[in-house]
Amino acid sequence: MMVMYALLAKFSLIERTLIAGASVSAFLLAGAIAFEKAGYLPCELCLDQREAHWTALAVSVAGLVAAFLFKARLAASAGVGALALVYALSAGLAFYHTGVEYGYWPGPASCSAPVEAITTITGLGEALGEKPSGPSCGEPAWRLFGVSMAGYNLLASAALFALAFTAAAGATRQARQARRPAAQSIKAQQIKAQATKQAGQRTPGNDENPANPT
Repeated sequence: MMVMYALLAKFSLIERTLIAGASVSAFLLAGAIAFEKAGYLPCELCLDQREAHWTALAVSVAGLVAAFLFKARLAASAGVGALALVYALSAGLAFYHTGVEYGYWPGPASCSAPVEAITTITGLGEALGEKPSGPSCGEPAWRLFGVSMAGYNLLASAALFALAFTAAAGATRQARQARRPAAQSIKAQQIKAQATKQAGQRTPGNDENPANPT
């Protein structure tokens, strides 16, 4: 743990945020795929949340390439800003899914509607011709300490959003502070040039009242 902390301390907040985003999103995606292989089929909202983490992973990797390979700090900072938006969307999806699981509001009709009973031969034929629907969004397939996968995703996404937002805000503040001395230097040069010009206009050679000879 101390070795990992020492390694991360060498990186900037922007770089640490990108590393955290790539690592956590990759871990969550690997866990979701492992649960699916174990027989826990994902619902429609679960798949939507996976898409958000695939996007976050891609943005994080792109930001890391910009930071370490191309040394493009501005592009890496922009990547962190985009990452904050992606995690805000991910947290919103997870919050909505968690509310559906607890019955606070209805979920999408495509994954929450009850299955109608098949009572006729025609209904059986129609059912066989339809694509199989996923599990209900309102019934979590797995819980740990009373929290479902959507709940853990909400916690992780909210934390990553806070981290990415803080890093992006810090980068924006540093960029403004870096531009301020340059603007002040340009203004000082303009004032100096104006003062030199005015001094040149007031030289004795420009006097229009020479003394009369006697």
